[in-house]
Amino acid sequence: MVSASIISESAPWERGGSKEEGSLRPTSGTNGSGRSSVEARLRHAAREVGNILQPERLVEQAVCSPVPEVADLCLLFLPEEGGAVRWTGAFTAEGDLRRIVTTEGVWPASTALDVNWLGELLDGARTVVEPKPDDPVEGLVTSMVGEGALPGALRAFAVPGLPRVAGALVVHRTSGSFATDIEALTEYAERVGTALSSARMYQYQARTAATLKAALVPEPLPVIEHALLGASFRSAVEAERIGGDFYQVNEVEEGFDFSFGDVCGKGNDAALLTGMIRQSLAALRLVEQDPQRLLELLNVLLLRTDPEKFSTMLLGTGLPLPGGGLRIRMAGGGHMPPLVVGVDGSVREVVVGGLFVGALEEAVFRTVEFTLEPGEVMVAYSDGVTEARNPLFGGQMLGEQRLSRLLGECGSMPAPAICDRIAQVVDDWLDGGEHDDITILAIQARPAGEGGTG
Repeated sequence: MVSASIISESAPWERGGSKEEGSLRPTSGTNGSGRSSVEARLRHAAREVGNILQPERLVEQAVCSPVPEVADLCLLFLPEEGGAVRWTGAFTAEGDLRRIVTTEGVWPASTALDVNWLGELLDGARTVVEPKPDDPVEGLVTSMVGEGALPGALRAFAVPGLPRVAGALVVHRTSGSFATDIEALTEYAERVGTALSSARMYQYQARTAATLKAALVPEPLPVIEHALLGASFRSAVEAERIGGDFYQVNEVEEGFDFSFGDVCGKGNDAALLTGMIRQSLAALRLVEQDPQRLLELLNVLLLRTDPEKFSTMLLGTGLPLPGGGLRIRMAGGGHMPPLVVGVDGSVREVVVGGLFVGALEEAVFRTVEFTLEPGEVMVAYSDGVTEARNPLFGGQMLGEQRLSRLLGECGSMPAPAICDRIAQVVDDWLDGGEHDDITILAIQARPAGEGGTG
């Protein structure tokens, strides 16, 4: 006999007293009124179970709901890898206030193999079985509700799943029978199986989404000896934390390389393309370092993968200069010109040009080279910044002029602070309204001899 240990207690069943006066007893279903009561309770229980997407909670609710109105005890058996079977049970514990108690345990494979009715249900040979006397399930029943509970009425029902039977639902009544309730209990077991399949699928999808998010969320910026970096990212789909914007900075032997882009669209589709672009760039950089050539290769790859998806992009490298500052070599693929902020608050555009990446086979890309003097900051941003709309001003966009004026107030500020300032202003401008992905990357040249962790 397998002993059952209490693992949790539901809220007390608030009808104490004697069985005759205060307690609800399971109906035997021997008349029309009793059967109607059982059906109503099981329909309500099925609705409760169907609203739960967490499998463990669903299992507990599935065995608790029929107790005590439909059965004195309810068990759910679910097979595990290796042939073992996990069971979860619920029954009413006697006391000043009778309460529903849940228990759980595991039958090893050796025990499960000896339970003929369980094998018949899991194999799909039968949908309803009456366990025979001295079956191991009787040990569970007596360990929970006592020796006086047997023989009583005991039935086992197949719990359908995808693609095969998911488990078995067992109900027990100390007195009475299930003769007129078989159909209602069979339907309840089917509803439990459907809900369990949905919950498991949801859990699988949630785990998959979490894995994808972990791979798609921008990586933390590295510490670069000759540059101070800052970034800000806010997805259009707030709950997802992923989107179609991307940025990355990698330290290389003589300096660093960087990428910044905005994939067409938003949400999961754009995020998946973003992930592909990031992985492709990482692979291409193993054989090619020139920014313009990288854009040309990536353009061919995107056209072959999905000719209807494209991206704007900036790819570049940064090399430290002997007297301080950085030499930036940058290729453009249709992205907005980044802005350079001087220590005196001056702001200038770095016009790159080029066509979208992945839009045309004959796309032409351009390269520019320029110097960031010590303390100067190059700010790349997505259109979610300038196209942020203020609902209080008739949907007016933030625009490039406001952004330029804002950056003019950021002279001599460190790169991370500039990103935070832009993000704050954009958030205030949106005033809680909808928005596209909002992404900012700032690269600041350190003075000669200045290192540190930034």
